[in-house]
Amino acid sequence: MLLDDEPEPIPYAQVFDPNEHHFNPLQNIDKRRARELAALLYSPFPQGENTLTVRNGRRRLAEELATAKRLDEVRGPEEVRELMADIFFTPIMRKVLCSNKEQFSFNPNSVIFARVNRAELGEQDAFVLGVLLMHQFAGQIVVPDLGFYGRDLHRNLIRQDRLIAGLDYLDEVPPKLKAALLSIEDKELQGASTVDAELIAKLNGLRNDPHREDNPYNRFIDAATSGLEPVSGRRGEVW
Repeated sequence: MLLDDEPEPIPYAQVFDPNEHHFNPLQNIDKRRARELAALLYSPFPQGENTLTVRNGRRRLAEELATAKRLDEVRGPEEVRELMADIFFTPIMRKVLCSNKEQFSFNPNSVIFARVNRAELGEQDAFVLGVLLMHQFAGQIVVPDLGFYGRDLHRNLIRQDRLIAGLDYLDEVPPKLKAALLSIEDKELQGASTVDAELIAKLNGLRNDPHREDNPYNRFIDAATSGLEPVSGRRGEVW
């Protein structure tokens, strides 16, 4: 699945469009996935991740998600109800997530474009819908703007070798996810920041030689930051 604002059409690919299609994030959910989903739904609201109130709220939300049939049936304490009211503040979210109409099929062997246009939906609705789609799909996921959607929980996708992602710079994502991304062997840099290029050069074992301007370290930095052609960040390659 490719998650983007306006994916390029490819013959025989399915397109998920929130203006036309529907899916139920709670279909066939179990307690593990309910806990993951609760963490994702809490993530756009910066109330303080490690406060007791938020931890209790996430747990209560997970309990509700594990037993409800649809998101609009989730109840719970005031904090959970207010969170759900935020999610359903705009009509399109209820239309996409709580419809009794035919549900979109997320076959993990299919090529699917998820059209989640932030200009149309707004930042918050696009984020919530995007992370729900990523949680729903069991196959390979391509996210050109992981800086917008990425959360620490998405480290699971890296461990499962199911994530292809793009970033403008590494500090767009939370620290734990950043560390997991750096562990990916196949990295390409194009127009990277100097800070990110230097970090990856050092992780790849390259060191600057102050006595020679033309050295592997400087060649790697120049190529990675130029923006001309993608540069491999694979460890052990000679520059």
